[in-house]
Amino acid sequence: MTKSSLKKLRVFLYVLLSVLAAMALRQAAYRTDGVLDRISDIIRPGIYLVLFLVWGISIHRRIIQIQVRRYLIVISALIIFWIAVRTIRYSLEKGVWLIRFLWHLYYVPLLMIPLLAVFIALSLGKGENFRLPKWTALLYIPTVLLLMLVLTNDLHQIVFIFPADAVVWMDDYNYGIGYFLVVVWMMLCSVTALVIMLIKCRIPHSRKVLILPFLPVILAMIYGTLWILDSFGIVQLLWLRMLAGDITIVYCLLFSAALESCIQCGLIQSNTGYDELFPVSRLGAQITDAENNVCLASLNAVTLTEEQRRKAGDEAILADKNTLVRSQPIGFGHVLWQEDVSELTEAIDQIEDNCSELAERNRIRRKNLEMKKRILALQEKNRVNDLLQSETERQMDLIERILENYETETDGSRCGRLLAGAAVIGAYIKRYGNLLLIRERSSSADIRDLSRCFEESFMNLELLGVNCLYTLPSGVLLATSDMLRVYRSFETMTESCLYDLTNVWIHLRNDAGSYLLHMEFVCETDLTQFAQTADFFSAEDKGMYRFSFRMRKGGV
Repeated sequence: MTKSSLKKLRVFLYVLLSVLAAMALRQAAYRTDGVLDRISDIIRPGIYLVLFLVWGISIHRRIIQIQVRRYLIVISALIIFWIAVRTIRYSLEKGVWLIRFLWHLYYVPLLMIPLLAVFIALSLGKGENFRLPKWTALLYIPTVLLLMLVLTNDLHQIVFIFPADAVVWMDDYNYGIGYFLVVVWMMLCSVTALVIMLIKCRIPHSRKVLILPFLPVILAMIYGTLWILDSFGIVQLLWLRMLAGDITIVYCLLFSAALESCIQCGLIQSNTGYDELFPVSRLGAQITDAENNVCLASLNAVTLTEEQRRKAGDEAILADKNTLVRSQPIGFGHVLWQEDVSELTEAIDQIEDNCSELAERNRIRRKNLEMKKRILALQEKNRVNDLLQSETERQMDLIERILENYETETDGSRCGRLLAGAAVIGAYIKRYGNLLLIRERSSSADIRDLSRCFEESFMNLELLGVNCLYTLPSGVLLATSDMLRVYRSFETMTESCLYDLTNVWIHLRNDAGSYLLHMEFVCETDLTQFAQTADFFSAEDKGMYRFSFRMRKGGV
């Protein structure tokens, strides 16, 4: 006999002895009065309460599927509730209405347990996150209706019929049509649950699976039938009431026995039987306890020293060249499993050989790439410098002529104006170069880049006594090509009237999906010659000229 079989046998004997002890206490209570009777009334329900509490805890530990586990735990709680209500009912000596209401509460677990068994059967074989389909909620309707029918029996007497001349309704009753509806619904749910479990069974052609779960159900049907026949006086079964007169305990034991039989037969999958399966598996694994002692090991697991098992708890280790051992903590210790890494080892050796061969090639290739990168960077730098030089060649020549005039000029005020003019042109070269670099990176830019261009040019124009003002909004994206065009046109007009310019005003406004930038100059030089450079041009008296440029929004 295997270790797990011995364990199951021990558990069965413990349960059997507990039930026999409770039955003995019941028989002793029948035959005696006084202290022993009261002690029996306390100990006997306590035995069953502890028994079903332990069963519920074992359900929580054994059942894997979350939804099935929850339903089974609810069933164990209903059984405990049933026994508790029964105990309270028989401990009361007064309060007939309360006693009868507690008696009616028996039907909460009587109706709910078979229904939950159906839900358990429907949940078998599903994933952990499975939820029952919405249509199953309809099964609550007849269950709740029948339960309400029982709880309100005093109003209609459809379930239990009491004599019309009875002063107090207690045990002198008969069964109505509602009672038989309750019994039919209970049996229908129970049989349905078993049939669904058998259909989903993963252990076909097993006589044990086909017979064992039905035995408690058949016994429950026989017991209920005999109890009804005895209640109607059709037959006299004093032995039944003597041996199994506590109908609550009998049904609690039969219900739990039916569900436990399903677990033991495999109809309800449980987390048991691993101590026999683990050694014969091909996992190549070991299970250790908290003290690093081996509890279970498969036949093909490599032998590890205590030091190796300890190190494996921190990181993966090599038991030999071709075997890698990993570890993972579990509830009471660690599980260690081995992985065959022979192919990986061969691949690593081959890779190391290839790496030594490719290392020199990669070094030479890297040097070539670095050289090529430097060459491309220098070429790009030269290209941008050439572009800037070609774009600002006229301004550089103009600065050179201004400086030549400065060297020959003797008038101090005239020298200051020449230097201020050179500063204006120098600021343009600097800022125009920045715009060129921006255009190389992106086709659009923030208007702040254009604002900085006008700001620096205006700072130097003010040295010549020019009144300057620009009003440009923030948070606007413009095409960089339009920004270059506008700033280039501004410089061309400024250079033509550099020493007679008195006022300049630049502002921007939104215009039908684009922007219009206006430049207004007040000077003595005739600027009509530059009218074609702008999109719109107008001139007024007293030397006022207005140039308007349409600018696209950034990204367009």
